[in-house]
Amino acid sequence: MGNEASNVKVDFKSLDDSSVQSMKQLFKAGPIKELPSSWDIIPSSSKQNILNQFKNQQGLIDGNKYIGFAARHLGISIEDHVRFLGILMSKQPPVQISDIKKALVILFSSLAHTYSTKFTDDALKVEAESISVSLLHDLIFPNQKRKSTFRKEDGDLTQEVDVDDLEKLIHENQLIEYAIHQVLSACFNIKSKFVKKAKIPCSESFLSPLQLLFLNHHISLKYKNIWRPIFSTRTHGESFSKFAGVIVNRGPTILIIKDNEGNIFGGYNTQSWRIGPTFFGSSDSFVFHVSPSMNIYEATPFNENYQYFNMKQKTMPNGLGQGGQLEYFAYWIDSEFGKIVTSPSCTTYYSPQLGALQGKLEELEIWGLGDEPEDDGLGPGGSALNMDPELQAILEMSGKTFHSKAIREVDAKENNEEED
Repeated sequence: MGNEASNVKVDFKSLDDSSVQSMKQLFKAGPIKELPSSWDIIPSSSKQNILNQFKNQQGLIDGNKYIGFAARHLGISIEDHVRFLGILMSKQPPVQISDIKKALVILFSSLAHTYSTKFTDDALKVEAESISVSLLHDLIFPNQKRKSTFRKEDGDLTQEVDVDDLEKLIHENQLIEYAIHQVLSACFNIKSKFVKKAKIPCSESFLSPLQLLFLNHHISLKYKNIWRPIFSTRTHGESFSKFAGVIVNRGPTILIIKDNEGNIFGGYNTQSWRIGPTFFGSSDSFVFHVSPSMNIYEATPFNENYQYFNMKQKTMPNGLGQGGQLEYFAYWIDSEFGKIVTSPSCTTYYSPQLGALQGKLEELEIWGLGDEPEDDGLGPGGSALNMDPELQAILEMSGKTFHSKAIREVDAKENNEEED
């Protein structure tokens, strides 16, 4: 056969020298018979389609073709991304939406396996189906809001899609490009030159890797790769005092709720949580579902009722909520911790009812995003809440500097009460 490695020449800009050298080592003795085990994250039928791209006339894997495929499909060309999806679905455009869905399910199931996960293959396939349908929403339900299509069946998947439609799909959903880069990087056992692997808290969160990636994809670029644990019912228990003691002045956050009916939803906010009897926040915020479907619901222009967090007030609601209006929040975590309320409609976001109308909290976690704030953002002279001694005391307890102390003090108090 000869030494194939000496004939392998790749000058594509999408690969660095170390990646090329790493792949050349596979062919130092010539063509090989089987793909390395790193390719096992892809289902066998699709892996065979890819393998056929590498074979020479003798049915062996050719080094030039192998490295050339990596160079081409780990680039930034949308045309090559379309071609790769075509390989996964065993056909090239024009295709039906059902064909694209099949390719995306394969792609995202494979992507999930590039992360360390406690979820079964069947569970990951369900998540891959959900994220694929979400990305295909505008093709399946053209000109319809996600609010109106929530809980609908898949719709008409027999519609035909051409190359331009596929390119538009990838252009508008960069998560597809991310998935292609990460899956192929794992299979070829090299690093993508253009797309870094997202740093998501797979081992700490109750969400699956695909649910986390879906949320991570939609938050602001500067916050994506730092998820700071702030509060989790798994770690801190179901205590509103502990919850309040750690979430104030922590910068941008993402809050995730699972209710007793299995709905998983929450909200993303770019402004720190703060205590007070009025709404605040930014139109950059959104609410979301990750189960039973994956959807992002962006802000409407109708009001600015983004965030609300209040405690120990006799005439105002006490708890944490996002969107809507007093008593009719998109979601509401009552100060009587464990009680979750969601409204049938919300004027602040283009969202349907997120969870149970009157539900019970199963799990909750809140993550800080980006670097920890350096100050509390109160400015010279402190907060206007200084005029209210009770709120001032609460804020002091739950400020950034004292959040760990607040948890310890609440723990000690609760332990003493149990002993009494």
